[in-house]
Amino acid sequence: MRERLQKAVIVTASLLLPLALIQRFYERRPPYFAAPRTIVDHVDRIEHSQRQTILLLDEVRPLIPRGAQVTCFRVINGKRESDNSNYLTAVGQLPHHVVLPPFAADSLSKSEVVEYVVAIGEPFNSPAYKVIAGFPEGFLYRADR
Repeated sequence: MRERLQKAVIVTASLLLPLALIQRFYERRPPYFAAPRTIVDHVDRIEHSQRQTILLLDEVRPLIPRGAQVTCFRVINGKRESDNSNYLTAVGQLPHHVVLPPFAADSLSKSEVVEYVVAIGEPFNSPAYKVIAGFPEGFLYRADR
């Protein structure tokens, strides 16, 4: 009797474990067997808030000279949103640049604004900057001095 119970437990467990694995794959979204594009892929069912920022920073990194001053922020209705998560992501993703907080893009004179702006999402409406490149995730601006 005991032997039958052990076999039943083993068979049940061997059927439940693959089902649990399939459920886990389903929750983490496709592609299931491919390397993720970012470190935050396959983390949750919904897209991580920093995924768009990481993809955009990978695109703009070669366009910005080493040592240049850069700021990064999300744009809402053409204006800068003061968000630390995108700024801190840029600090980690741009180690060879001087990354300044988002308020560095809002100076009174054109000569004092940060040299490059990485605008996530919508276009950034500022007379102090001109667009260098546009990507699906956002835009890269350079100070118009």
